[in-house]
Amino acid sequence: MSSQARLRYEVFIKQRGLAHASFDDLEFDEFDTPAAFYLVWRDEVGAVRGLARLLQTDRPYMLATHWPFLVANRQLPSSGEIWEVTRVCVSKSVKPRIRQMIFPELLCGIAEFLETRRGSGMIGVTREHLLAHFVRAGIEWLGEPALIDGETERAFFVPTRFIRPRHHCQKYHIAKSVLLTKPTPLVRSAA
Repeated sequence: MSSQARLRYEVFIKQRGLAHASFDDLEFDEFDTPAAFYLVWRDEVGAVRGLARLLQTDRPYMLATHWPFLVANRQLPSSGEIWEVTRVCVSKSVKPRIRQMIFPELLCGIAEFLETRRGSGMIGVTREHLLAHFVRAGIEWLGEPALIDGETERAFFVPTRFIRPRHHCQKYHIAKSVLLTKPTPLVRSAA
């Protein structure tokens, strides 16, 4: 938990200069509850270098709480089947050849996570080009772009079947299953 909050601090507060809540170089908000799920991409020593937080929309979530005006084309979701994806970030400290694979692997993890929970899709807020570069079909833009935290961003919905970035999976040889169900030990002992 602390490693993902440290990455969020690095990306959102130090790099982007956003006025997010923090303590001891850890970024957090009111949605970091026991109901939140975190998909993390960890390096060889176990440090989190990529992150996506998932929240079911049948409880408070960021888009509905902070930016409901971004949704004009449909009702705001309120369902255990639609998940909001937030706090997506990738460390700039990772070598470029590895860094370019982290976001596609996170998307694969999100798709896999939703498939195992019968999730119908994901919503969120992003810069259009970031999502459209990886998800090449199935994006439903929910309203017009607006300035959010200094960036022009837009609300979206993507059905689960379109989340996996097939082109990037093929390009980077990403496995069909990317999620680990058990944490891998950081130190292995010889038997």
